[in-house]
Amino acid sequence: MLPSSAEDTVALIEEARRQSAEVGQLLGSLSEGAARWRPDETRWSVTGHVAHLSVLNAAYLEAISEAIGRAAMDGPRGEGPYRHPRIAAWFVRSMEPPPRRRIRTFRSMIPDPGVSPSRASHDFDGLQTRMIDLLERARGLDLGRVRFGSPFASLLRLSLGAGFALLLAHNRRHIWLAREVMALPGFPGPGGMSEGGQGEGAEGG
Repeated sequence: MLPSSAEDTVALIEEARRQSAEVGQLLGSLSEGAARWRPDETRWSVTGHVAHLSVLNAAYLEAISEAIGRAAMDGPRGEGPYRHPRIAAWFVRSMEPPPRRRIRTFRSMIPDPGVSPSRASHDFDGLQTRMIDLLERARGLDLGRVRFGSPFASLLRLSLGAGFALLLAHNRRHIWLAREVMALPGFPGPGGMSEGGQGEGAEGG
């Protein structure tokens, strides 16, 4: 959801907390083997999808933090309505699940194949907490006029509001994809182990 007014910040914060709880419950319900199981070498495990989120979110939140810092003194302020770049609004919508098409992941976004489920969950939770802190810091700023560049695509400039919305939509996408992995034939289940659970593939989703 792209925030249209300052009141929408509350909904973004609530969604960040909900996602953190969902990922914690999801990985907490699986054994090590189940959490690391992959259907084939081109696709990620449940852990891989969560770890990918932390790679991307850490970079985006750093860029968002820098933008808030620059705008804190004399940046545009306002309670809304916010106007966001059209391409940013399209980008956010394209991230919502279910995926309409698979997306090849940039090498810089591929997670560490050796990360443990507990570490992936811990890192994701910490970054969601940071996102909430940044949403609080951004209160009073015009979330449509304050802009920053994507850390992965230098030509793409996003508004602060679109940046937060993009991260939350992308989180939903990969939580959906993680649950898709769990629904596949051969998934070992919460208590199972797998011979093929060594790491993540090169395909995101």
